[in-house]
Amino acid sequence: MTDLSEAIRTAFEHTDYDVADVTQNRQRVRITIKQDGPEPAALRAIVEDAIGADGFFGFNVTTERIDGQDTVGTVITFQQRG
Repeated sequence: MTDLSEAIRTAFEHTDYDVADVTQNRQRVRITIKQDGPEPAALRAIVEDAIGADGFFGFNVTTERIDGQDTVGTVITFQQRG
């Protein structure tokens, strides 16, 4: 796990979100949390705290089934700058 992935995982878990996965492919970061329906502004604030407001762009929040099960979770994606 990269330093970025670890920083993001720690930031989300510190705010009581249950992180299922954090992946990074080149500059694209994908975070899957097990809670359904959190406020996008709150999620963005967590990412800003973890990597800085200027550290990313293209922030997107969606819901989808996670782990191939009936559990619906929240997926956050963004592009890392730099």
